[in-house]
Amino acid sequence: MKVVLLDSQVIKGYPYALEQKIIEGAGHEFVKLTCQNEDEVIAQAKDADAILNIALKMTEKSISQLEKCQVMVRYGIGVDEFDIPAATKKGIKICNVTTYCIEEVAIHATSLMLAVARQLKHFDSVVAKGVWNQDLGATMRRPTTQTVGLIGFGNIARMFAKNLAGLGYKVVAYDPYVSDDTFAKLNVEKLALDELYKKADIISLHLPQTDETHHMLNKETFATMKDGVIIVNASRGGLINTGDLVDALASGKVGGAGLDVLETEPMNDPKHPLVGLPNVIITPHIAYRTQEAAMELFGQVAQTAVDVLANKVPDNVLNKKELGL
Repeated sequence: MKVVLLDSQVIKGYPYALEQKIIEGAGHEFVKLTCQNEDEVIAQAKDADAILNIALKMTEKSISQLEKCQVMVRYGIGVDEFDIPAATKKGIKICNVTTYCIEEVAIHATSLMLAVARQLKHFDSVVAKGVWNQDLGATMRRPTTQTVGLIGFGNIARMFAKNLAGLGYKVVAYDPYVSDDTFAKLNVEKLALDELYKKADIISLHLPQTDETHHMLNKETFATMKDGVIIVNASRGGLINTGDLVDALASGKVGGAGLDVLETEPMNDPKHPLVGLPNVIITPHIAYRTQEAAMELFGQVAQTAVDVLANKVPDNVLNKKELGL
């Protein structure tokens, strides 16, 4: 069978040797393409039995033309790149990799949060200008006096919660899909979303972007939060309405933000309204990055495709219920 990687050009300098070893070791052909758009997918990969995809957007236009594809696997946790209903209609399994980079994203979110809370960017910049003044900046708070609210309580959020607990923060979370027992085991209070907005001094996002979650942080929800709340997002940029965040930062309603993701990426505009603010730290979607996480990801992507082609149903099939599996 034929396993096709659509956009091998995205990860520059990586030869995909691990994927090739796993796929060819299972008796399949491994093909690396450099597709730039859906027309090229249709022309070059419509006969694929399995598709691996890093960042190429696939809508019904290309998915409907796939002749015998059994599975499409995304390099990562998010699956915004796939039109899942269109794939389900074709009987194609949609898979992601949910168990890699958990440590990395949790520690990055922790780092962003602490850097904003301790105003590291601000104080570093004033010292660089020759100013040594401890009285500059906003009032800072001790962790044991603050509550961190997690929106979403999956694997990354749970590890993040452990980090926070070790620092002395009280942790609350919202996730209607997670059992009460899971919250209790980690000593995290389960709250309704509106209650979390009211109680949290710091809010961190840990959930996928869907029609339901798109722009869930906006002018209306910011208004229900504490004055000076800190926002952390190492999940998906579209969860936050950027314009409303800019306004909330300008008014002081939001006291600071640590962002690894933005609505539009890549963001190369030095005049972007979030760039250069002393209370905003932006990193270029790097929370997942370590050498160990990368190898874990590459191997799991290939193994998932191999498992599906062997008529197995891996745990990471996202449309399992819709396909009647």
